[in-house]
Amino acid sequence: MAFLRAGNRLMQFMCALPLLCVLAACGEDGGGGAPPATVQTGTVSGQVVSAANGSAVAGATVSTTAGSATSAANGSFTVAAAVGDRAVVHVEATGFAEAFPVARVTEGQTTSLRVRLLPTGVVTPVTVATGGIVTVPNSTARVNLPADGLVPKNGGAAAGTVNVAVTPINPAVDANLMPGDFNGVSAGDGSPVPIESFGALLIDIRDNSGTRYNLATGKTATIRIPLGTLSPAPPATIPLFFFDESTGLWKEEGSATLQGTAPNRYYEGIVTHFSYWNADQVFDTVFISGCVRDANNQPVANLFVETNGTNYSGKDFAVTAADGTFRVGMRRNSVATLSAIEFNIQTFTITLVTDVVNVGPSAIDFSVPNCLVKKASLLKVSTLTLPGGTVGVSYNQTLAATGGTPGYVWSLNPGSSPLPVGLSLNPSGVISGVATTAGTTIITVKVTDSAGGTATKQLSLTISPSGVVPVTITSPSLLPVGTVGTAYSTTLAASGGTPVFTWSVVSGSLPVGVTLNPSTGQLSGIPTSAGTSTFTIRVLDSGTPQQSHQKAFTLAIIPGGGGGGVGGGGGTLTVSNAPSEIGGKFEANPQTSVSISGNTIGGAWIEGDIFSTHGEGVVLYSDRTTGELTALSFQDYSAGVLTNHWACGSALNISCQGTVTVNRSAGTAVFSGVVVPSSSGFTVPPITLNGTLRFTPF
Repeated sequence: MAFLRAGNRLMQFMCALPLLCVLAACGEDGGGGAPPATVQTGTVSGQVVSAANGSAVAGATVSTTAGSATSAANGSFTVAAAVGDRAVVHVEATGFAEAFPVARVTEGQTTSLRVRLLPTGVVTPVTVATGGIVTVPNSTARVNLPADGLVPKNGGAAAGTVNVAVTPINPAVDANLMPGDFNGVSAGDGSPVPIESFGALLIDIRDNSGTRYNLATGKTATIRIPLGTLSPAPPATIPLFFFDESTGLWKEEGSATLQGTAPNRYYEGIVTHFSYWNADQVFDTVFISGCVRDANNQPVANLFVETNGTNYSGKDFAVTAADGTFRVGMRRNSVATLSAIEFNIQTFTITLVTDVVNVGPSAIDFSVPNCLVKKASLLKVSTLTLPGGTVGVSYNQTLAATGGTPGYVWSLNPGSSPLPVGLSLNPSGVISGVATTAGTTIITVKVTDSAGGTATKQLSLTISPSGVVPVTITSPSLLPVGTVGTAYSTTLAASGGTPVFTWSVVSGSLPVGVTLNPSTGQLSGIPTSAGTSTFTIRVLDSGTPQQSHQKAFTLAIIPGGGGGGVGGGGGTLTVSNAPSEIGGKFEANPQTSVSISGNTIGGAWIEGDIFSTHGEGVVLYSDRTTGELTALSFQDYSAGVLTNHWACGSALNISCQGTVTVNRSAGTAVFSGVVVPSSSGFTVPPITLNGTLRFTPF
């Protein structure tokens, strides 16, 4: 497994879990001559939050060399990025210091990224003609600006007054807030090497119109970077490195000296331009080899393993290979912690999934004696409802569970009502048989995992008399998207049973401002806040015995006005000629993302749980002017592994039959007879897609 050197942002490198395969980049030909070369792109998707309190940051601008997006109300975003090991993602929001996580973007995968923004330390107005000193309260951080020393970064006349923002970073407190990663380029050497930080500082200068400023040619400024290190012996003189926003690397330029007295010590140096500045030194690296196993002693692939310096301020990451092995670095003759982490793109949570192991010191590469053991997630019954049955008709339904330690054994919980006469539950979780008596039964099922963990859940099962069709809610689980301040209305539908129907919410909550009419099943009202709500609705018929059915729904409410990078949505595609595990329909989850990059509209939809069980993904790119489909990809995943793949589009030189029409204002992508051939490396027949996928209109 190639070593992934990515040291500073805990939340950003969760990219080894495959999500969606984005196969094309789109460019514009500005005139005559040869068309521009196709640039392969992937997708970066995640959430922006405040480092101060973990709250979501809405309206943040997230950009790469391949596109840009704006974070939604919950901080989520999706943006195209060029394929490569060092894709720089620039994240900027009012009131926060800029962030520059460096992500590994791989064709056929989506990089999951949680960006934590550090609140700005201080913003002070400074007169350009006189210059001045800007200090951060309760900190030794400061910058001394020369008189007549500031000019607009891109040329032009300087304003009389500018706003100087200064933000220090203490890597000893939180190394994950450092921009880029802990890789730098020494003076006179173009090869990236690992570096150890002793403190960093951002100086961001803009006038009232937002124009950025830098030092004029021939001018210098003196900066003070507060000492922040886990090292017991910081050097008296240290190189200064500035952050190169295009490469994501720190570059050596100048030096600084350690001054002050504890606890108010700082490095002071002279700089000729402004950006992030870092007091760093290069260190030698040793590599740790090891493996990760689950509770059943099976290898765990695509898991991120990190080292975190204990007596130095530095981090490193690696991804486990298919056999669960990894190779990750740390500073030579030092001490660090070793652990594995996991990021959930649906809940935007990051979890420590193994115990923390202390490693080092060592002067040579070494191996840990025991595999790290991945902890099992919470065991739960994931089946939400049971379909109704009919007297005399064969019944077959399989229960499902998630988490814990597979495999699962099913039974009725002690004290549960028995199943309807004629039905039985086997240890594999299959309820089957031919019911002989009509009625509604409440049962409690129990699942036991291989580690002895248990989970239970109550489920309702209705058996209808012979000739009576069971009542079923037929509306799709993903409801039409609503907008804050705009009247919302959609009516749920049911089939079978005996009218009249009665509707109710049995769990979860409707969006604020939206209500359910118990007689008609209409959801209506004026939403007052953005967000995604999940809830379960039950319908009761008027028959004897009375039948019921309940179903989980998701309703996304977006802010008024939309945006250039949007989420929400859902929708259904009919899938023909696909392998049996895909089934007849693709129903998109609400984590839809659609955005504009240049003249291109890019969209991504997922279905199911592609991480631990099974799911599919759909990605498309189209020209927003001509509507031409430039790339379309449909993928099938099993436990995070891409098992089947179809792709077509002009950017791939593989034509798609049929049409896809993307309507931004309506928020729809309509598929009509789209025949997608099997991609190279996968032995499955072509598939046909028909239907509509939805997203937030913009």
